[in-house]
Amino acid sequence: MTAGAGRAGSPQGATVSRNICVRALIVGIIALLPAPATAGQIGAVVSIFSDDRFRGVSVSDGRPVGTVDLSYDAPNGFYGNLSGTLVATGDEGIKALSVVFNSGYATQLRSGLTADFGVSHTRYSHYSSLSSGRAFTEAYAGLAGKILGGRISVSPDYYGFARWAAHGELDAHVDLSRNSAVDGEAGLFVPLGHSTYEGSLHPEFDVRVGFAQRAGPVTFHAAVSGRSGDDSIYGGHGHGRVALVLGLSATL
Repeated sequence: MTAGAGRAGSPQGATVSRNICVRALIVGIIALLPAPATAGQIGAVVSIFSDDRFRGVSVSDGRPVGTVDLSYDAPNGFYGNLSGTLVATGDEGIKALSVVFNSGYATQLRSGLTADFGVSHTRYSHYSSLSSGRAFTEAYAGLAGKILGGRISVSPDYYGFARWAAHGELDAHVDLSRNSAVDGEAGLFVPLGHSTYEGSLHPEFDVRVGFAQRAGPVTFHAAVSGRSGDDSIYGGHGHGRVALVLGLSATL
């Protein structure tokens, strides 16, 4: 799935982003190499949601979306994920919204925590609510336990606006029963570099609290997301600072 519009940002930032994306693809290829003794795990999930929110901002212009997620976990700890999303546009029917690729390495430490390192690349089409089709690459590192986790992500050209930016988040997940769970995350976006949009770049908070209930092969999702600040960095079409998102997903 490809996007139809170009991206903003400096040539230097774009070059760095492309180089990181190439490294991510190399890591993904390594992750897909077969292990001699034990086979890896392949997963596929299809889902529909009433909105597609990224760090509290609607990137689907408040419209419903459908997503297919493909994943591969190698026995050596490497993994790769590919996600494609379609959006129900107002006038043109179902169109491609975004594609996300990420790959990395996860390992369990002696403390019981899981350390995770990787790179992700996201590209949006001009059917998103962003001011134009945009792409950005992030490198991330995190630690996760049974209930709590944290991650720091750094981007060299965040949506083409900030030449360098970081996002830190704390995550929580609690199983209420075999078929239900609550989760949440709180994040902070911090611009690190200068750009022509410097006046619009300020630290912003985002938060999300969700509930999931499984019924047979289908899982029902409900989440409330919110954020601080304005939508300037995302194009000015955030569709409210607080929103309720509903969805359904199924594992294939």
